[in-house]
Amino acid sequence: MPPSAKPLRILEGSVQDVVRRLPAGEKFRLVYCDPPFYSNKTRSADEAEFNDRWPSLDEYLVFMEGVIATMATTIADDGFMALHCDFHASHYLKVMGDRRFGYENFRNEIVWHYKGRRQLAISRLNSKHDVILVWAKSISSRMNGVAEPVDRQEYIKMKRQPVRIDEEGREWIWGHMGRGKAHAYRIYIDDVVRRGRPLDDVWEIPIINLTARERVGYPTQKPVALLSRLVELLSSPGDVIADFMAGSGTLGEAGLRLDRRVLLADKSPEAIRVMQKRLVRLDSDDSSLIRENSLD
Repeated sequence: MPPSAKPLRILEGSVQDVVRRLPAGEKFRLVYCDPPFYSNKTRSADEAEFNDRWPSLDEYLVFMEGVIATMATTIADDGFMALHCDFHASHYLKVMGDRRFGYENFRNEIVWHYKGRRQLAISRLNSKHDVILVWAKSISSRMNGVAEPVDRQEYIKMKRQPVRIDEEGREWIWGHMGRGKAHAYRIYIDDVVRRGRPLDDVWEIPIINLTARERVGYPTQKPVALLSRLVELLSSPGDVIADFMAGSGTLGEAGLRLDRRVLLADKSPEAIRVMQKRLVRLDSDDSSLIRENSLD
C-alpha cells in the first residue's frame, strides 16, 4: 500500500528532514502548523516539556522562514496553509507568508477567542485569543461551506420578534430588506436551525479544561473542536492533510474522525510518544501507525 493511502503516518524528524523523506510528488490539501510562538517561555505538562526560548527575534524569524518555505513545497495547487500563532510574532509571520504565497492568496486571519481567568489591566489587556493565518496555494483553492450550529432559543431571543405559526404549524418570523422594507418575507425557524450560521473569522471555542478527557499531558495542546472546524473548512473527506510540528497530535485526531488521511511529524521523541499513545486508540489498523527515526 503506498504511504499516502495509509490513514495515519507518524514520522520523527525536523520539518526539513521529514519533507525530504516524503514520496516524490506527494502533496497535501491542507498543511497546518502550530510552531513556536516566540513566547520566550518553557512550557511544561505531565507528559512533555516544550522550549520556546530564542536568542533573538531575528533568529526566530530565520527559523520560521525555513519552516514556511519547506512546508510550502508540499501543498497541492488547490490546497491551503494554516499557520497558528499569537501576538508575539503574528505580524511578522503574516508578511513572511505573503511573500511566500503572494499577498493576493491570503484568505483569512481567523481569530480563536477563548475565555479564562482575567486580571484588571495595568500595563496591558489580557490576551485571550490566538490567530490562524490562512493562505491559498493558488486562486483555484476553494474552502468548503461550513456553518456552526444555531440554537433555536438563542436565535429567537436575538431577533426580538414574536414567533408566528403558519397553517402547517411551522414557526416563522418576519425578515426585512433594509430600512423601510420590514415584513418583506418569512424566515422559518426550522430552516435557520437546519442550515446553521455560516462561519465568520472569529471562532468562540473553549480551551481544554484541566480535567477534560481529551487532555493528553502535552503543553500547548489545542482543542479537537478547533482543528476539526479547520479540517472541515479547508479539506474534504479522503484528502491527505499534514502537520509537520504536530506536538500532541490534535490534527491527527480531528482528521481521522473526519475521514481524512493524515501525516503527523515532530522532531521531539516525547511528542511522538504522546501522539502515538493518543492516536492508536482511534486507528483500528495498528500497522498504519508507524514511526521512523530522524535522519542524521
